[in-house]
Amino acid sequence: MLDKLTIKLFSSLIFSLIGRNKLSILTYHRVGDSSSTIVMSEVVFEQQLIWLKRYFNPVHLAEGLKLQEEGRLPKRSVAITVDDGYSDSYHTIFPLLKKHQLTATFFISTGGLKAGFLWDELVSYNIMNTSVLKFSYQGNNYNLSTKKERVACLTSFLSKFKYHSLVERDALIAGLLGKIGSLPIKGRFLNEEQILALQQAGMEIGAHTHNHPILLKESDDTALYEIKDSKHILEKIINEPVKYFAYPNGKYQLDFNFKHIEIVKEMGFQAAFSTDLGNFSNAEKELFNIKRFNPWEKNELSFTLRLALNFWK
Repeated sequence: MLDKLTIKLFSSLIFSLIGRNKLSILTYHRVGDSSSTIVMSEVVFEQQLIWLKRYFNPVHLAEGLKLQEEGRLPKRSVAITVDDGYSDSYHTIFPLLKKHQLTATFFISTGGLKAGFLWDELVSYNIMNTSVLKFSYQGNNYNLSTKKERVACLTSFLSKFKYHSLVERDALIAGLLGKIGSLPIKGRFLNEEQILALQQAGMEIGAHTHNHPILLKESDDTALYEIKDSKHILEKIINEPVKYFAYPNGKYQLDFNFKHIEIVKEMGFQAAFSTDLGNFSNAEKELFNIKRFNPWEKNELSFTLRLALNFWK
């Protein structure tokens, strides 16, 4: 097994071949125990924070963007972002960031503040916890006898429901819950006090729409409402301008396009982020479609070298 010095030498070699310094922005979602399929264990998340400090240069997102625009960004600079706004952002992610003296930007879909969850958690929680073991839906039969079968069922429904408009998605979910029942969900999302506490502790608060739709599946008016409402709701909570926006799902030309970039600009955001893989190196061309990096590796070498290679893209 490679030691820390060898890993450092490998990553240093990669950085020596890179020309202009670039900013890599990591995307996290859920950390800890969750019914969601997009979840990372607390142990893996903390280990990645340790590796970030060991091999890279973690910076506050705003600082990293500013230094990049000014041409003063140090090599190996990385920033942390967390999407959606679930309660583990406060109860799990936030304490670990403080423990390791790191900061993050939290992109929050504000519809979850009132409901206590977003649509994916509504589907996830009910499939994973229903007492129904078999059901039929839209001509297909589903078996929920084992955890493996429930996860497979959940993955299938999340995929089927995602690329529909909000109205269509709500109808599909209602039809599913009519088959398996609807259980009460509590304490799954951030509340206003927790958002304010994050901001006052030096974390950045960003917008992520109101109901987390696929913007390309909505009318221009709905997209405008979704982007504008999330910004205004969050600004009332933190009593400061919300500067950054993350596109839901976040693939350019699949989930959003140039029309939504223009809306984001008109709303007064300073930058916006996709989930396309890559880094930030050109403010003039990329500021409202900044690529990010998905850090799923559990192995120190794989994590470090893959992130180092992300600076090369």
